Amino acid sequence: MLRIINNFNFLRISATEAISYSTSSNTLPYNPALLPVKKSHRKPRWVPIAKSKIFRIPKRPVIPEDETREIRRLFNDYRNHEKSVKNFLVEKHNTKNQASLDPEEILKSFKQDLAVCHEINNKWNKENKILREKRLAEELERDIAFAKNRIEQEIIKEQELFEFTEELVRKEKEASVNFITKENIDDAIDKALAEAVDYNFAIDLNGEKIIGRNTKPVQEQDKISLKQ
Repeated sequence: MLRIINNFNFLRISATEAISYSTSSNTLPYNPALLPVKKSHRKPRWVPIAKSKIFRIPKRPVIPEDETREIRRLFNDYRNHEKSVKNFLVEKHNTKNQASLDPEEILKSFKQDLAVCHEINNKWNKENKILREKRLAEELERDIAFAKNRIEQEIIKEQELFEFTEELVRKEKEASVNFITKENIDDAIDKALAEAVDYNFAIDLNGEKIIGRNTKPVQEQDKISLKQ
């Protein structure tokens, strides 16, 4: 791994070289973000200790006797001051909360807090009741308007359906005049046999129909114009 890293060391350039290169070249402007970052090498966690440091014993620092006594004195003073402040705060806290240790005082304070909470809760309930009644009234009006609109739409829809049905029945009644029934079936058969129709006709370039070869024209004309 170290050998691979060392092989790429020649690609690193210094900041002065990068600045000089950027000023001399027009295609690469100077940008500090593009400069290479130099980091101190750290040994990976899985690499064991070096052989040259296996039996190395660090030298214990030698502190003079006077300095040792001074350090001990400062530490004792710090510890005494810390204990004094802690004891003072504990005593102050105990004297402040000593009155609250009485059961009667605790019960009285609890009842007072409960009464205040009840008062606040009742106030909130009254406010929410007013808002709820207002909201329910608005929702009721909106639902009534929606129901009326739906009823009107259903009435209009039924009326349109009734008119459509009446018109359909009227057209069917008018068309039923030409229906073949038991009474006029003989006349319809005679009429169909008398008026034979041959659909074997042709249309010329002018758009005129040439009647079939087996059908005799009613009139003397042989061509009927289809342009009209």
